[in-house]
This record gives sequence, C-alpha cells and structure tokens, in this order.
Amino acid sequence: MVATMEKSTSSLIQKGNPNQTCIDACVICAQICQECLNMCLQEEDVKARVDCIKTLQDCTEICVLTAGYMSRSSGNIKNICNVCATICEKCATECDSFQDQHCQTCAGTCNLCATECKSMGNM
Repeated sequence: MVATMEKSTSSLIQKGNPNQTCIDACVICAQICQECLNMCLQEEDVKARVDCIKTLQDCTEICVLTAGYMSRSSGNIKNICNVCATICEKCATECDSFQDQHCQTCAGTCNLCATECKSMGNM
C-alpha cells in the first residue's frame, strides 16, 4: 500500500497543481500556528496571550480550509484566499507582539502565507 501511495503522490507532484505554492504555504502556516499555540499555552504569561491563542486557532483553521479549496480548484479560491490573507496578517501582528522565538517564527510564517494568499486573491 505504501508503494502505491508514493507513486500517487509523486505523480501528483509531477503534474503540479497551479496553486501548489500557496497550498504549501497554507499547510506550513497551519502547522506552525498549531505548534505556536501549544507553546503559548505553556508560557507563564498565558493569560496575556488569550487573544493571540484565539487568533492562532483561527489562522490554523482558515489555512487548512484554504488549502482544501485550492486543492480541489474551487471556484471560490479568490474569496477564501483573501479571507485567509487577512487572518494570517492579524495572526502575524498578534504573534509579533511577543518576543519568544516560537511567536517570532510564527509571525514570519503567517506573513509569508498572507503574501501567497494575496497573490492568489488577485489572480
């Protein structure tokens, strides 16, 4: 079964999805946001991070949703990418207000995802 899965995956990559760069940015952003959220919950000042934690959860969810829309070539890609860019920018701003490495990394990742989503939204 693994060999079949590998063949299927490699053939998809070879054909390429025209949205692949943005899909990858969204998937990575969702992962980094989830990891940052987990680390924020372990910080001593967790109460000061409530808005950031909620925004991290929103960003994770919209990025996963957006990747799905692009993967299936939905007719609503422009709309969902614009919403995703807005939420990613908000998340970057929230994370940037904290100096820990995980928040700084997350802010940078969210900004990159927002840039990718904006380019999709403008197509």
